[in-house]
Amino acid sequence: MKKTVTIHPQQTIGTPDPRMWGIFYEEINHAGDGGIYAELLRNRSFADARLPENTTYAGGKVHTRLGHIEDFDVSDPLPGWKLLPTPGMAASMQLTRENPRNPACAEQLELDVLRPAGGVRVVNEGYCGIPVKEQDYYGYVIARGEGITHVTVGLMYSGGVVICETQLTLTEEFQKLPFRFASPVRTPDARFFLQADEAGSLYVDFATLFPQDTDLGRPYGFRRDLMDMLRGLRPGFLRFPGGCVVEGINLENAIHWKQTRGPMEDRPGHWDLWGYRATDGLGMLEFCELGEDLGADLMYVVNCGMSCQARKSVPGTDEEIQWWLQNALDGIEYICGDASTEYGALRAADGHPEPFRLKYVEIGNENWGPEYHKRYRIFYDAIKAKYPDLILIANERVPDAPLDMVDDHHYTSPQTFPNRWGVYEGEGTPVYIGEYACNGESGHGNLIGAVSEAVFMIRIENRCDRVRIASYAPLFCNEDYRKWSVNLINFNGTGTYGIPSYEVQRLFAEYAPETVVAADCEVNPGANANLYVTAGKKDGALVVKAANYGDEPIEALFTAEGGSFIPSGAVLIASGSPTDTNDLVTPDRVKAVPAPVKQQAGGASFTLPPYSFAVLTGRVEP
Repeated sequence: MKKTVTIHPQQTIGTPDPRMWGIFYEEINHAGDGGIYAELLRNRSFADARLPENTTYAGGKVHTRLGHIEDFDVSDPLPGWKLLPTPGMAASMQLTRENPRNPACAEQLELDVLRPAGGVRVVNEGYCGIPVKEQDYYGYVIARGEGITHVTVGLMYSGGVVICETQLTLTEEFQKLPFRFASPVRTPDARFFLQADEAGSLYVDFATLFPQDTDLGRPYGFRRDLMDMLRGLRPGFLRFPGGCVVEGINLENAIHWKQTRGPMEDRPGHWDLWGYRATDGLGMLEFCELGEDLGADLMYVVNCGMSCQARKSVPGTDEEIQWWLQNALDGIEYICGDASTEYGALRAADGHPEPFRLKYVEIGNENWGPEYHKRYRIFYDAIKAKYPDLILIANERVPDAPLDMVDDHHYTSPQTFPNRWGVYEGEGTPVYIGEYACNGESGHGNLIGAVSEAVFMIRIENRCDRVRIASYAPLFCNEDYRKWSVNLINFNGTGTYGIPSYEVQRLFAEYAPETVVAADCEVNPGANANLYVTAGKKDGALVVKAANYGDEPIEALFTAEGGSFIPSGAVLIASGSPTDTNDLVTPDRVKAVPAPVKQQAGGASFTLPPYSFAVLTGRVEP
């Protein structure tokens, strides 16, 4: 198929937000714990088997009082921790909540040693193995001993051979005991251990282990390779902390931001409604630092007094609505308030005197209906009165209410996005597309899904005066803990890769135009191949994005009204099959690569293979 596209450089059709393309974080698929938060120990506070608040447990499932049911396995009271049997020893390990150091974090590991023999070890396997390389590792344990005066901590191979270790001295009172050791070897499957060589009882309240090479060298910080993947996306904003996790399966289980700050050992964590407990090591301060490290604006999603409506929502009373409103106002003040304010001072005490760059607040997450409308109006009025410059985002178009922006979500199969080519036509409320992806009929994310998403992104870039910002979802997936089929960035303990959609997202951000101009390119619904185009100006150059969603190649000629389009380069995302994808073994199978583009008949000639996406750059000369 041949196609001629005429670009009109002097006909501006939109001015995009310069930070249009952002990222959305939610704790799903162990995105944080076992992911970007570089903690290497699983269940560091021994609370992973704790039930969500205000629920009952029966038949391997959690039950809310309104009858919502979630799977949750509590057969192991100390997930992630094992007592390593050795010849001649007599010892037992159990979970205890007696005499806690902090009643809000009452769980402890109790090790009772009757006969130590050659030493009794308690072992943590991390998140499907602890990846170790030649560098320092550091952390601390909070522990006390009765009869046991010393404990050895270290790293070992899965078979028990010690890699590195150091000894700590105990007292009968809980003490914070820092440690550091250096690994001389590399292995993807190490274990952390605590070893007692005396008879008595050991009580461990908390244990943490981090690698030296966190991003930017920040102690107890982020995993560097995953941060590099995020930087590749050039995110304009960060939406946090969710997602459905903001709402919880009941209001007691919703994220309470004040419990996510302060010392790690004093954060109780919360049961994550994706089926596991989160440490909240990635808490309010860390989310803000994440956005700052990426140079992104912040979008804070607040609970408006409703639990997740997809999980038999518990709407709060009028009194509870006011509590959640004040909680939201306090959180906003923590993020962007001056250090002279109550919660700005708390942020300063946490180590960040300067306010963070908060631009958006979303009122609720995926909420709807009369109960939401009531809460939205209350929250909008109160937040706007105190913070008039913040852009407030609604979950739906609330009647008879002010709307700065509304959040639309689009999850679909590949054939759907091309069929929505006319979406967002005309005037209307400014839109934030907070979540979108081809998550059906796309495996774990393949080329055809990525090209379909590119068609959608071309459309919304052309409609940028209506659609102001957008973020793909979900962002992260630890492949050993997958809960959602299609995720942008995937990883295990030692490697990471982006699905083909990552490359599309990366190119849209890299080649984001300052203005969008008109381009004539007819779309024929039902055709075997269609060319979808957006064009714009960036730094004096002309940028053209084009997607071929079809099973025939398209020979395209890009011309410019009033002159000749002189191409300077092109990059192409294509592969041999529309179902091709990337994985940990072949992370670059589908990747953007330079492609040949020719000047011809006053324009740029470029061939797009079946199911492909390309970006062309150049200039217009008279």
